[in-house]
Amino acid sequence: MAFEYINIRQIIPTALSRDAIIVDIRTPERFHKGHIPMSVNLPMELIKNKQVSLPKTRTLIVYCDTGGASTQASRLLSEMGYTVINCVGGLKSYNGSITSLP
Repeated sequence: MAFEYINIRQIIPTALSRDAIIVDIRTPERFHKGHIPMSVNLPMELIKNKQVSLPKTRTLIVYCDTGGASTQASRLLSEMGYTVINCVGGLKSYNGSITSLP
């Protein structure tokens, strides 16, 4: 199955216009230190083990730190039947606000 690509800087507008779920595939520790607003954490390890419970009726927009791992995650999620958009560039190229958790 195929998936779309967008620049990481378009993640929020794309998520809003498509009613998509933003998925951060990094570890929970990295997610807590800082992530894109509105994103949920779904670590790559869970994706590899097919432990994904997100609704297949919603598009997933996937990102990581640099864009490499998100390509692999996007492929795996697409194979599981999800509609996926992969972010090119990753969090290191993102220039918007970041949310951290205590």
